Amino acid sequence: MEETSGSPRLPVWAAPLGCAVIVLLVTLPRIVFAARFGLIGDEAYYAIWSFHPGFGYYDHSPAVAWVIWLGRAILGEGEFAVRSLFLASTFIVCAALYRMGELLFADRRIGAASAIAYAVTPGVVITFSVATPDGPSTLFWTLTLWAVAEFSRSRNANWWLAAGAFAGLGLLSKYTVVFLGAGLLLYLVSGRERIAWLKLWQVWAGGALAIALFSPVVWINAQRDWNSFRYQLGRSTLEERHFAGFYEFTRFLVEESIQLLPTLFVFVVIGIVLFFARRANRLALPLWTSAPMVGYFLVHALFGRVNPNWTAPLFPALALIGAWAVIVARPRRRRHRLPLDILKYLHVPLGVAVIATALYAVEFRALPILGRVPVLGYVYGWDDLQRKVSALAAANGAQWVDADDYSLNGWLGYYGRMAHDPLPVFQTSQPFRYAYMPPMDETLRRAPHLIVRQGGDDTPPKGTTSLGIVTRDYAGEHLARYRIFLAS
Repeated sequence: MEETSGSPRLPVWAAPLGCAVIVLLVTLPRIVFAARFGLIGDEAYYAIWSFHPGFGYYDHSPAVAWVIWLGRAILGEGEFAVRSLFLASTFIVCAALYRMGELLFADRRIGAASAIAYAVTPGVVITFSVATPDGPSTLFWTLTLWAVAEFSRSRNANWWLAAGAFAGLGLLSKYTVVFLGAGLLLYLVSGRERIAWLKLWQVWAGGALAIALFSPVVWINAQRDWNSFRYQLGRSTLEERHFAGFYEFTRFLVEESIQLLPTLFVFVVIGIVLFFARRANRLALPLWTSAPMVGYFLVHALFGRVNPNWTAPLFPALALIGAWAVIVARPRRRRHRLPLDILKYLHVPLGVAVIATALYAVEFRALPILGRVPVLGYVYGWDDLQRKVSALAAANGAQWVDADDYSLNGWLGYYGRMAHDPLPVFQTSQPFRYAYMPPMDETLRRAPHLIVRQGGDDTPPKGTTSLGIVTRDYAGEHLARYRIFLAS
């Protein structure tokens, strides 16, 4: 293979404006999704977190609540407001990738290729189309790499302070960003020149800054018997697990290739191989900082399920590795070069087709060939259900609503806020999820209230009266049934 360096004449798609226009165009379907469709369960749950911004949430670090709160403060209530800043983060990440292409490789084509390649992957859909912790964690992970890349070019050690700040914000986004700290240390000790950087006080001050930013979450967890940390470690720890064979391991690799698209995944693998074969040190930053998380989840997959979104912060760095391989991997023989060229030119059309198919599926609640997919109905009809529950509460003198799971609590709570309905909604079955909220007034707790339960046993809870069933409807179609009980 022969390696190319920078091109004297920059292609239109690699120029800043050309790259920005392409990223915007391929992002338009996701903007339509954000504006048109209802919140999924986790989004609604995080949206009610944003009613009480703080540091102490059960499931995750707090940044997802802050980002939603800011979007609501800017745009008001609504699905697009909840998702708006997550969508905007797409462009920040792509801009950082573009800049890193120039900083690390002195080639804007690599930066542009990585930004465009990333913007059309299914991975970016699950990261920045919906309001989840994966959005800010990916954003700040990538900005940390960008700050280190700026240092690698300028040798201005103060960039390490910026890197520490971004890493701290990453920890405030999702606990798995701790792998980034391990990756940065691995990056520093894996090269003779980089070992010398450990003598810079800014490197250590940046690490201290990251820990300081995260410390309020640690302090609150300590006050609550480490419940959030224990919950997350319980999902990902290898303790008390047994070897599960290679099914989950294979599924993990397949799902990673789907999230990046096979067209990019192949080039990521090529990039990793070339890194070790050629000692391609320019790849050291994205590769070594990704290694701890990749290694951990490869092992984890031998013992249990790895959810596709858990590795989301890695996708921009992997896109950078793949884009480098696209530019430099040029086999001399045409029969070897042709398959790579096909993959290269197929990536963007394939990504656009996948995103368009996903939008079609959500719009029509169906998939080509497979037909109707009931689960896609979960982005419809929540305003309808909230109105019906509120009307039943008013008709029966109920002063609040008790939802039977956290998603339903989120949907009823947030869509009530959208409708300016003052009817309080709580989930009393899992109070540990809501320690960030002011304690429920005991007088209100004893007041008549509705219990809303989706499916399941229709036997009224003790001391309640059944009020029957309400349906969540959209466009004249019944999407789901909910049993309503009055506790008085």
